[in-house]
Amino acid sequence: MQIRFAGYAVDCRISATLELTMQRLTDALNAEETIVLQDAVLESLDDGRRVAMARVELERAALYAVEATGPAGDRHLRVRTVRHRINVQLGPYGVLGELHTGQEVEPLRSLLGRGPLVPLTNATIAYVSGGQLQMHDAGTLLVNSALADWVMAPDDAARFFAGVRTIPSPA
Repeated sequence: MQIRFAGYAVDCRISATLELTMQRLTDALNAEETIVLQDAVLESLDDGRRVAMARVELERAALYAVEATGPAGDRHLRVRTVRHRINVQLGPYGVLGELHTGQEVEPLRSLLGRGPLVPLTNATIAYVSGGQLQMHDAGTLLVNSALADWVMAPDDAARFFAGVRTIPSPA
């Protein structure tokens, strides 16, 4: 199944088509080191210039964030979760969203057992493109936890975000 792909790299936004190889985009991206995109348009954050490419091979590690599109997965496999509002800085991108955890799991500890791309729901991503602040809302945004510069999270959870500078949430 082909789906719309919207990604955020260090110096550009990427719009393309992706052949989805698994039921959910999160699973597919976490399973593959390299992603093949078709009919891609790369938009420079520096000056807004656009470059069209028929085919792009992209390392997953180069992606700061990806908008989740495509099927949401089997509803029967979903579990009840608790939402935690977190703020993440990923290179040139600021993201605010909700991290979902199991009811007995401390918020950022849940990141440790996941793949590099972690879903945040009710998310907003902010960045500067062509000298102008851009903000975009996404129902679900997959953020690359390996590229996080810092995370603002509840005080009791900050210690569980291994290797990333954490900033306590305001009281």
